[in-house]
Amino acid sequence: MPSQSVRLAVLGVVVLTAGCFGAPSPGSPPPSEATTTVAPPTGTVEFHDGPKERPDRPTVLNESSVRKFVYEYQYRSVYNGLWQGEYTEMSLACRVDTVTERSWGYDVVITCTGSSTTDPPVGSTATEGPISDYFTQSYRYSVSADALARESVENRDQVS
Repeated sequence: MPSQSVRLAVLGVVVLTAGCFGAPSPGSPPPSEATTTVAPPTGTVEFHDGPKERPDRPTVLNESSVRKFVYEYQYRSVYNGLWQGEYTEMSLACRVDTVTERSWGYDVVITCTGSSTTDPPVGSTATEGPISDYFTQSYRYSVSADALARESVENRDQVS
């Protein structure tokens, strides 16, 4: 029965070395997906003209300050985009979905939904305006010490 002994020996070697083959050796670089880094943002993001001012970038970047900055930036920019004049009636809501720390700063995903119409008072010479809709839209803002970038992401649930 030497063949049974050989089979048991081979099985023992396989069991004892399971997981050893194909594993990185000590000191080897990590797999490529672990070393993937996101480049820091460059540039600025369009801000609509209107009654609301662009918020100041926080001097210290942390989860709280970046969350507040992105919320104000997006809310004010959308507000200005929907604003039609002094008789504008606005409905706008935004929500910060995620804040993720990166080596260079933060990524923030925000979602906004809104609409506006112009409804001048009776006796006014102003005319009624169209209804403007800002259908639910989600963006990822990348915020670093000297740059701000924005990209569309898959829309989240409507903000209520």
